[in-house]
Amino acid sequence: MPRIAQLTLDQVNRQIDTIDALQKQIADLQQQMAHVGQTSNIADPIHAPLTTNNLSFTWTGGSQSLSWLQGFVKDKNWQAQTIASPTVISSAKGQFHFFAISSGSLSVAPSTYYWMGWDPVHQIMLATPDAATLHGNRGVHIICQLYTGTVGQTGVAGGGGSTGGVDLSGSRYKNF
Repeated sequence: MPRIAQLTLDQVNRQIDTIDALQKQIADLQQQMAHVGQTSNIADPIHAPLTTNNLSFTWTGGSQSLSWLQGFVKDKNWQAQTIASPTVISSAKGQFHFFAISSGSLSVAPSTYYWMGWDPVHQIMLATPDAATLHGNRGVHIICQLYTGTVGQTGVAGGGGSTGGVDLSGSRYKNF
């Protein structure tokens, strides 16, 4: 292997300039990689929301209410979850992919289409005839659209669990 016999100060400075340029490129790449990681964490819940649910909504015409038993909404990444500390379920740390829904009921009008949505932050079910109300809140998970029966009717109005287990969220049901 040849050895360097003699170097000029100019040659040494050019090599130092090259090293400085390489260090800057590495720092830029590290910054870009950090940005890609952050973008991935943001993109995960944005691109994952295609959800399924096992909820079954029951219309009780006499009390003009929709009720449901405990259930869940889960997005397409729910099986690829990891557990972080503190306990956070996600394929991207800090993002949830499974939402438990407690049982409850809402008073609503008869013979009306309602969009049902779950707000996991406030732990409430929302019912609105206007889907834009739910779509305007990025945190709300759309469950389904269903039709309430008349005052004299009672029965299953719809939801993923009403079709025999689990169904794609956003489905439309008109059982009355």
